[in-house]
Amino acid sequence: MATDNPAKKHSGEHIARNVQETALIAADLLPLMLKSGVVSLEGPLGAGKTHFVKATALAMGITEDVTSPTFTLLQSYGVGGSRMHHSDWYRLESESEVLALGLEDYYGDGMMFIEWGDKFSSILPPGTLRIRIEPHLEDAGEVRVIRWSNH
Repeated sequence: MATDNPAKKHSGEHIARNVQETALIAADLLPLMLKSGVVSLEGPLGAGKTHFVKATALAMGITEDVTSPTFTLLQSYGVGGSRMHHSDWYRLESESEVLALGLEDYYGDGMMFIEWGDKFSSILPPGTLRIRIEPHLEDAGEVRVIRWSNH
């Protein structure tokens, strides 16, 4: 894992060898995620997107049980300055379905995580931090490559 401050970079990559390292990376990227306000989590099914959100919630001091919003489409956690919203666009089939969620009402009220944001990347707000999590092709098990960019 890199030792320099990722909040000062616009892109980067980390290797997580297990869920504990994924949690450390989430905590390391927290200043950048907070600055952005909106995070698009991208990657294949089972990559660890929801686990990354859970780890970030813990780093923010949110102790509620964070679960996948695949069927509820949007869930909110925390209070005050430690507020997080978590949406999942996997089951949505059009931009109009995404817009009907009214997510813009939540922007600026804590951090917004959007799983599968790359399905409709043209409607992500400017400054969205995009984090891609993928299983490492050469290693079996929990090893993940986590890439991020903020444009």
